[in-house]
This record gives sequence, structure tokens and C-alpha cells, in this order.
Amino acid sequence: MAMAQSTPETSAAPLTIVSTYALIGSAAEFSDAIKRLAAKVEAEGETGVLSYRFYVSEAETTARAVIDYASPAAWIGHHEIAMDWPEMAALHRVARLDEVIFLGPYTPEIGAWLAKSSLTAKVHHGFNVAAGFSRRS
Repeated sequence: MAMAQSTPETSAAPLTIVSTYALIGSAAEFSDAIKRLAAKVEAEGETGVLSYRFYVSEAETTARAVIDYASPAAWIGHHEIAMDWPEMAALHRVARLDEVIFLGPYTPEIGAWLAKSSLTAKVHHGFNVAAGFSRRS
């Protein structure tokens, strides 16, 4: 997997992550676990986590996450802070991360972090902004 070079532009550029989970527990158990994790991320987590949204489908026994980070460094910071939390462990007991899509800069630092992790999910990257806008202020 080739890694992108980190430049001042990419290291400060926003990053969106779209993740897919397979439910191990019920949709209700996933919802309970992610509500507790989201509350902790909001209160105590990395300040560069701009939005943290999770969706669950009981019928498909899957869940999705859409997370916006201020920068690739914020993605790393979030994971450095939250991976050892009991709330993260509770999420991992009810859902398995199957796929992660990086929309925006995938830096060598992210690649190095993932290489050291126990992640088994499929990772997709190389998607850079082509066009669009955001009305969020």
C-alpha cells in the first residue's frame, strides 16, 4: 500500500472517515454502546473530531459511521486517546469494524499508526477532494 507524502496542505486538510461495522450484538446493544462512546468523545476526546455520527440497520445487521476530523493529526489523536477507553471496548464487543474509507489525506503518519494497530478491517484511501462545498460554519 503506497503512502501519500504529508505536506503542509495535507497535514492540515480536513479528513472524513466512512466506516462499516458488522453487528455482533443487537442493534439496540450497538446503539447503547455508541451513545456512551460518542458522549465520551464529545466530552473528553480529541478536539479535532468535528462530527461523530453513527447509523445502525437492524434489518441488515450492519452499522455505519461518518466522522469528520479537522486534520489527519486529529484522526491519530482521537485514536491515541480513545482506543483504551472502556466505552471503545464495549463497542468492539457488539460490532466488528469491517471497512474504513479515508476521504481526504492519508498521510504516512496514519499509515504508520495503522501498521502498528491490530486493525483487520479493509482500508481504502486515495480519495482526494474533487469538488463540493459545505454549508456548516
